[in-house]
Amino acid sequence: MSQTLRPPQVYKSGRLARIVDGLRYGGGLGQWSWLAHRLSGLGILFFLIVHITDTFFVVFAPDWYDHTVAIYGGIWFNGQYYWPLRWAFRIAELGLIASVVFHAVNGVGVILYDLWPRGSLYRKPIMRTVQVVFWTIMLVTTPIVLYPLRKAPNPATEGPIKASTADHASTPRP
Repeated sequence: MSQTLRPPQVYKSGRLARIVDGLRYGGGLGQWSWLAHRLSGLGILFFLIVHITDTFFVVFAPDWYDHTVAIYGGIWFNGQYYWPLRWAFRIAELGLIASVVFHAVNGVGVILYDLWPRGSLYRKPIMRTVQVVFWTIMLVTTPIVLYPLRKAPNPATEGPIKASTADHASTPRP
């Protein structure tokens, strides 16, 4: 199999020009898949660090944990509901779901063309299958995740937690 070599390019000075040239790399679909796999992995890692930190508040300061959960629901420090805050966290949650789904599906694709002896012959079909599976899952998941944003939460049923978990632990049970 012969390859057509590109002529050498002239070096461009300046950071922005080098970044633009780097993004124009001719690696095709495999390059973008590699980059998306790394970025989704970093996104998942960032979520895990935040999740471990806010879960630590359950033990360290239960009131802080309750407040953190309220912020995720759109309740700010003054107790007022702010819809942009709730939307931002819900969209970030959708981004987390997309990261996990892509990382998992693309990981299966990487396993197929790395460990299957004939995998390199089917690299493009495997990559296209990864894309189809990812977008199918996300097209089903996105409305489910965004559906609760159609209306403001009812404070009587979905409001912030009023009492800390420590108050419930000291209450005797019948």
